[in-house]
Amino acid sequence: MKSPIEIILKDEIQKIFDAFSACLNVRIAFFSPEGKELMVGLERPCNEFCTIIREAMHKKNKCLFLDTEKRKEALSLKGLYTWSCYAGMIETIFPIFYNGVHLGFFLMGQYRGQRKIDQSLLQEYKELCGSPEELVIAYLKTPSFTDEEIRNMQHFFRLIVDYIISQNMITLKSNFVVEKILTEVKQHPDESLSLEDASRLVGKSTSSISHIFSDLLHTSFKQTLIEIKMEKAEEYMMSDPNLSIREIAFKLGYEDPYYFSRLYKKHRNIPPSKFRTEHLNNKA
Repeated sequence: MKSPIEIILKDEIQKIFDAFSACLNVRIAFFSPEGKELMVGLERPCNEFCTIIREAMHKKNKCLFLDTEKRKEALSLKGLYTWSCYAGMIETIFPIFYNGVHLGFFLMGQYRGQRKIDQSLLQEYKELCGSPEELVIAYLKTPSFTDEEIRNMQHFFRLIVDYIISQNMITLKSNFVVEKILTEVKQHPDESLSLEDASRLVGKSTSSISHIFSDLLHTSFKQTLIEIKMEKAEEYMMSDPNLSIREIAFKLGYEDPYYFSRLYKKHRNIPPSKFRTEHLNNKA
């Protein structure tokens, strides 16, 4: 069986969620692809009206089934999806993806329009629980909006989700692993990070790291590190023409400058000295 994907939700998302819930008094949350709640604004629970419906009226399974079906519909649309349940509660769902991988759902709800409580639901509650006063009060306490306010709120919700995605506040955990390793290599280009060193850095096995690099970058761990060193060598050559190839090699952790030159030529098809000459000529 395929294991669930692991994702990273950055702390900034919680701050955005908290501010949204505080301003609009509406629940906003993020769910895993399987429907597990991972983050919610102000830790706001399911609203009181829905809790009564689910518990006192024994409709929890019906509600959970509808939630699952609506997430599937949103997933098939791959975009913002709004629906109203049998009890009159409105939810807005937004599935998100990373490189084609479904990471989960942003959800805004439960809120309602300005229509009155459904009479058949009231009657059913009377038969099960007696006086419907508790249900009516809970319904009236649920945040309500005009049609125009709902449209504006949904537009705001979409803008928030787009911003979160554009700022890479949510990503695959494997991608986070790669970023951490690449940051370490770029900050210390004079060192040669081994696969074993990388595994200790991120707390993953060497085989896991190899698979992550292959899946995300479509190249090996070793080739990725060499490419970073070649890019750094070019940066040195362009920024300081007085640096010798030997000095650049040492800065990149290569004690043998001839080995570095051969390695550079293998990956760039020209020796480093020719790259420097061509750069200086273009600059002139």
